[in-house]
Amino acid sequence: MISHVHGDHRGGLELIASVKPDLRVYIPPDTTLAKYVKNLSLKPIIVNNTIEVARGVYVVKPLYGPPVEATVAVNTGQGLVVLVGCSHPGVVNIVKQATVDLGAKPYMVIGGFHMSGATLGEIEEVISGLIELGVKRVYPIHCSGEEVREYLAEYYGKAYGDGGVGLEITIK
Repeated sequence: MISHVHGDHRGGLELIASVKPDLRVYIPPDTTLAKYVKNLSLKPIIVNNTIEVARGVYVVKPLYGPPVEATVAVNTGQGLVVLVGCSHPGVVNIVKQATVDLGAKPYMVIGGFHMSGATLGEIEEVISGLIELGVKRVYPIHCSGEEVREYLAEYYGKAYGDGGVGLEITIK
């Protein structure tokens, strides 16, 4: 699944295509991304609505950022784990969409929040919005910004999770 068209979110497709051509790749409705995937001899599956792609694993209805962006949600025993790309449409909006579409409470959100350089007020609004939705664990990585990490560590220490490439999380 590719969240959106930006190069840092689709760059690994060339290697994947060399190993497994004709692999299905779930993407939001973006003609540039669809052409790119198809030109790699992969099979783009355009997602317009939330769909289950494996047992308990969903590609959530894309939202417009810009660009248009989709996300993955996994239904676990603890609740939904929402895996976001850059959250161009807003991380709170994405988590809301997942909970509405899947009828489940959120447990964790992990990925890019697209908030580098955000003001303290913007950070407070987003984090409180996630907590109000019921999110228990927050892993702001990628394009989230240090300010978000510092705020979470200081004010929501038990909810804050740090990480990056290679992060492994066990959910019981």
